[in-house]
Amino acid sequence: MMTNMNFRTASARWRKGKRRGVSPIIATILLVAITVVLAAVLYVLISGLAHGPGNTPIGTAFAVGAPVAGKCWAAGVTAHICGAAGNQIFNLTIEVASSISLGDFLLEVKTASGGVFKNTLAAAFAVMKIGSTTPVAYYTFAASAGLAMSKTFTINSGYSSSTPVTTTMFIVIGTGTASGSWLSGQGNFVSAIGTGHYSGVTAGTTLP
Repeated sequence: MMTNMNFRTASARWRKGKRRGVSPIIATILLVAITVVLAAVLYVLISGLAHGPGNTPIGTAFAVGAPVAGKCWAAGVTAHICGAAGNQIFNLTIEVASSISLGDFLLEVKTASGGVFKNTLAAAFAVMKIGSTTPVAYYTFAASAGLAMSKTFTINSGYSSSTPVTTTMFIVIGTGTASGSWLSGQGNFVSAIGTGHYSGVTAGTTLP
């Protein structure tokens, strides 16, 4: 009788042991591990947001060709491509454009000494499609403002800041100087400054 009772007691204890959950020590270890993993994931997400876009050097993804000098025309003025008919302009082909969008760069013209070039007349930068006389995007300057964009382009209807810049486009620089008064050979150069998804500045392209 005692043997049978002992067997039942042992069996009941065994069943009770089987029903018991994870020990408090193991539960604590698991809780700490899960907390550490969640904290690491949260850190990666916040760090990505803090650094944000703009970590790719623009010089690795954008380049222009040799500038070709020309003169502004009347229709170019009304289309915000340049400042005044007859003014000095430069056309630059886009030679490299890797995932660059209209909202990813600004333009500036500097002198050989590194200062911003001061236009004497109204001036402009424009992004054009080859074969079109209507700009995709433009940025205008008042007289004596200095040719350095402080914000992104004004973008024409049908395009947006996320429109890709491709090698089927080119850049027009309306220098804001009367034809013949441009400081030829003085070392003035144009550069693109990364914004949006890009950072840094491209190597300067000398304007003849």
